[in-house]
Amino acid sequence: MKNEWQAGWKRGIAAALCGLMIFALGACGSDSGESGGTQEGKEFAGEEIAVLLPPWYEEGIAATIPEFEEATGIKVNLEILDWDPLRDRIVTACSSGKAPADVTEFSWDWVGNFGAAGWYAPLNDSLDDAFWADSMTKDTFKYGEDYLAVPIYNDFRLTYVNKADFTAAGIEAVPAGADEILEAARKIKASGVEEYPVALPLSAVAATTTPWFMLTKSYGGELFDENYQPLFLEKDSAGYRAMNWIMTGLSEGLIDPASLDYQGMDVVDRFKLGQGSIDIAGWAGNVTEYFNSEKSQISDSVEVIKVPGAEGVSRTYGLLEGVGIPAASEHKGAAAEFIKWINRPEFVESFFVDYGIFPSSQAVIDKLVGEGKIPGGEVVSEVLGTIEPLFPQGAPEWYGNWESETAAVMNQMAKGQLSLDAGLAAIADAAAKLQK
Repeated sequence: MKNEWQAGWKRGIAAALCGLMIFALGACGSDSGESGGTQEGKEFAGEEIAVLLPPWYEEGIAATIPEFEEATGIKVNLEILDWDPLRDRIVTACSSGKAPADVTEFSWDWVGNFGAAGWYAPLNDSLDDAFWADSMTKDTFKYGEDYLAVPIYNDFRLTYVNKADFTAAGIEAVPAGADEILEAARKIKASGVEEYPVALPLSAVAATTTPWFMLTKSYGGELFDENYQPLFLEKDSAGYRAMNWIMTGLSEGLIDPASLDYQGMDVVDRFKLGQGSIDIAGWAGNVTEYFNSEKSQISDSVEVIKVPGAEGVSRTYGLLEGVGIPAASEHKGAAAEFIKWINRPEFVESFFVDYGIFPSSQAVIDKLVGEGKIPGGEVVSEVLGTIEPLFPQGAPEWYGNWESETAAVMNQMAKGQLSLDAGLAAIADAAAKLQK
């Protein structure tokens, strides 16, 4: 992700080479103490770049733009879009040979498709060797020998609980198993402590799939075999049990019916207000939201735990995000300067502490844990070593479309328009059709 790169490799040579390497995204590196890597002069001053990102980056990125503009002379136009329209914008523009922006969001599951299409420029030379060595998740964005994006968000799943609700319901210890955590939710509801103990989204958006994917892992299984044949149709499979967990929670009134309209951020906002006892598939960066007394009404009672698993064995997975530069961008050098800027160690640290964007820099994580700036740091550190890819065999090129169809089907299931078996069959059928 973002960390101390010290490309302070003889500035005179770097300045001379930089003019020759603009085509390689302004490959001259910068010392981590410099202002965005343009100390020799504002070589891109006067240029204007567009930056396209999802909502969870808005505050932190917007806050640093004025300083970046002053330091580099580069004007930044920040555009924020929700996840699904953002991806549609990128795909539509790139497929027509146009740049959706000069710097864009780049999700872990786009690597295969975007790499094969040649839509994004390699970033190998945009940051120096020290940066790449320190980045925990860089290989997620590697296509062949090229890094198509720079990690920005080390997003993985944790579970958050409002411990006060468990205590009030007479539950002494938070369970370590998925079935047991659902039983705890029943006790919390029955006690009258919380009407809807389980917090998760169920609208027809990508965030809705995350709890199912995560619970499939936690039940000890995978979504597909090595040939991408579904593993969730049998009643004793992990995927079937995981979907049953969600739909049972809804049918028993453990999940708010309003969740049919919730997106991911809605869950976060409501959980901070004390609406819900269990954020089953919470974002790692939410430790800075839920434990912050200025942002959260449950800061004194929230606890982060490992994802409840089968027989107490916890598994989780990463949904990693980066930023990349479309090949069609006409401002690659200026765009690279912006990527350098938001990967300075001091910004990476503040991006997490102030805005909850969990770093991919091992050095920054170690510093934050050592200084006690990651609430539940001991648990988080333990979970870091257990993060798995969603697809051990590699994300298929059709994943994005399948995820969208899965979210739509889950929304139909939640509305009672499809049974559990019919919904899972429709999800399997969607995968089969996309593979043809």
